[in-house]
Amino acid sequence: MIRFSLFGIPVSIHPTLWLTLALLGGAVGISSMAEFLSVALFIIAAFICLLVHEFGHAIVGRRLGGGHPHVYLAWMGGDCSNTEARLTRIQGVIMTAAGPLATVLLAVVATLVLGLYLQDVPKAFSLASRFMVGQMPVEALSLCPPMAMFFFFYLVEVACWWTILNLLPVFPLDGGQIMHGLMKSPRLMHSISFCAACLFTAFFCVAGMWLMAVFMVMLAFLNQRFYSQAPY
Repeated sequence: MIRFSLFGIPVSIHPTLWLTLALLGGAVGISSMAEFLSVALFIIAAFICLLVHEFGHAIVGRRLGGGHPHVYLAWMGGDCSNTEARLTRIQGVIMTAAGPLATVLLAVVATLVLGLYLQDVPKAFSLASRFMVGQMPVEALSLCPPMAMFFFFYLVEVACWWTILNLLPVFPLDGGQIMHGLMKSPRLMHSISFCAACLFTAFFCVAGMWLMAVFMVMLAFLNQRFYSQAPY
């Protein structure tokens, strides 16, 4: 377990985080030093994205409701806990939305930095968007050092896809947490989350994204249990 403090907020990192990021980055198929460096850059970029995401929750939550937030990162992503915070329902929604907003801002800043380096901001956004959907912009290799290119592209890719995943209407993802803050009936919220988790499980299976499919199955079972325990 790695522990440190940043901006007065304790951070704990479980070893399973590095294993998950390595698998997502393609560590299983490494056959050259270039691929090893690519996976290493992905792990660093993904770690930064996760940390920024959770600090979005932590800093905004502390600002709105006080308390002492703690950030925990593990194989399923991250969690920001602050049991001492005193937040209204709307403030809780704002705190939850701050995480995805922080990662979106990170993606924008990373693309702008790359654009300033290339002296062509629109081109940087175009290259980054193509990389996000699996297209390798080969011409970018001639514009900047490969390590810098991959690092910034990975920052944008992970930040955007992590934001999209977290905004799915499945509790306890951020989208589900926002839904929980806006809806009066926990049972209705968990039933919507359960149905959404089942649909996304099927989608990820069809797409061959087995790790994400397993993750959604776990969330489906979690919401089914919460549904049966909810009072109304």
